[in-house]
Amino acid sequence: MDASNLSFHRMLRELREEASQSVEVMAILLNMKEEDYIAIEEGRKYPDNETLKRLCMVADWNYYDTQRIIINEMTAPSAMNASLASGEGEAAVRALQTAPLEAATTSFAKGNESLGNRLREVRLRTGQTVEIISMLLNISADEYRRLEAAEHPGDDLLRRISIIYDWNYHDLISLLRTEQVKSLQPLRQGLPFSGRSPGQGQLKAMWPEMEHLFAALQEREQQLVLSQLELVRDTMRNMQKAS
Repeated sequence: MDASNLSFHRMLRELREEASQSVEVMAILLNMKEEDYIAIEEGRKYPDNETLKRLCMVADWNYYDTQRIIINEMTAPSAMNASLASGEGEAAVRALQTAPLEAATTSFAKGNESLGNRLREVRLRTGQTVEIISMLLNISADEYRRLEAAEHPGDDLLRRISIIYDWNYHDLISLLRTEQVKSLQPLRQGLPFSGRSPGQGQLKAMWPEMEHLFAALQEREQQLVLSQLELVRDTMRNMQKAS
């Protein structure tokens, strides 16, 4: 099948039709719900990374070529095939590209936000999944989660972020430098702080990173961490009573 002029969704539909397979069978092969498969074939959503890998195995497609087709469609909605069964996919891409502009002109100017917070805010505002954004940035979902949890990207990735979100690259550099300066402030001020032990200073320095990491966890993982923190709290209470 010549996929050069086909959208990803059209490619998927033609694959199924040429193989004389039903929607139900395709959903089973891809280990997903039937309604989710239909949404992908109709152009209302894209597969997550794991589903895309299974699809490429089933269809004998090159994973990287197929991923490139999807990324090109998502980053250039005007070039998407007009035969898409629904316009919702294009609308989602437009939302992803326009919402960050607003965030960049409002939140970045405050000087008190991190890149991770900005990425998470825009993703949630536009209703995109971690898998879709990581695919756009050509990184793994775990790598993207670390970005939201305050890990700084390399220069190549930072440039891709600026392109995808239409953010000014040099503004992003300034933002990251500001974050680095803030992370060094406790050392510059000298520990321990007035009236605090060295341990209290270390705890204060750790807390912002812990908040970022916690926010990037799934709800089940957050509950596990909370249960561990409750255990630590109870242990400290018992130690205080014993003293």
